[in-house]
Amino acid sequence: MSAVSLVNTFGARKRTIRVFSRENEEMLEEIIFGEDLLRLAYGTKLGLKLTSELGARRWVSWLMGLYYDSRFSRSKIAAFAKLLEIDLEESENDVRDYQTFNEFFARKLKAECRPIDPDPRVLVSPGDGRLLVFPRIDEETLSYIKWAPVHLVDLFNRNPSLVERYRNGACAVLRLCPADYHRLHFPVSGTVGPTTSVPGLLHSVNPYALEEKIPVYALNKRTICSIESQAVGSVVMMEIGALGVGSIVQTYQPNTQLARSEEKGYFKFGGSTTILFFERDKVEFDDDLRYHSAKGVETIVKMGQSIATATEAP
Repeated sequence: MSAVSLVNTFGARKRTIRVFSRENEEMLEEIIFGEDLLRLAYGTKLGLKLTSELGARRWVSWLMGLYYDSRFSRSKIAAFAKLLEIDLEESENDVRDYQTFNEFFARKLKAECRPIDPDPRVLVSPGDGRLLVFPRIDEETLSYIKWAPVHLVDLFNRNPSLVERYRNGACAVLRLCPADYHRLHFPVSGTVGPTTSVPGLLHSVNPYALEEKIPVYALNKRTICSIESQAVGSVVMMEIGALGVGSIVQTYQPNTQLARSEEKGYFKFGGSTTILFFERDKVEFDDDLRYHSAKGVETIVKMGQSIATATEAP
């Protein structure tokens, strides 16, 4: 029986995900890769139970990653790119040069395709994706009406100094879809520490899961990296693993001074999320991001675009 037939049999709920496009200045309906399976996994009580107890386990995503790292997966590239309307002209290499699906998925882009905002006061988006900003974290809880509240103490792996530092601070959540560019870059210049991993599950980061009130970000495998910046003080950059993500790869050199927009690493297959934390009153998010986020609408941004400005000159 196909996924579509199973969805119809169980009556799984369908969600329309609308996002705002900066480029086109209009609302768009998101194309959801694997939507039928997501509806089955998170849109029914039985599916949610099985996903929580089995599907979100790391070995499931490990097996998927093993396949997508193999040459057998190469044949999936063309259909994937066509379905999700990926602009292959942006890719650094010809699509025929990629030997595995994950090579294509983590592809580099031509530098001119992601220009960096020239204003040195500006913090840039660390990647492509859908951005939701929180100008002020509610005490020690990252909260949004459609999500389960996420406590900083859980998100920071019970590190009290991080909780204290970012209490009442600001936060930006960048959700990447499978169609997006999946390399990650630093949003601000500074001295970058090592990236530590926090083990966990691998739930989907799609709204299908988030709107089931699952505290995905605190449950999933994630990383924590601190940036000491002259412009905005201490910043935490966190990557969240997700259903189907084979691994999160770091490509930078820790304990070095790195400039904004330099590459940090990349996600292998799967939609994923990057979260940025800022200390209180250090950044002012761009007006359009604040406006749409206040309405619960994510804004499509690209790596290198402005997302915020330092409140004080460095």
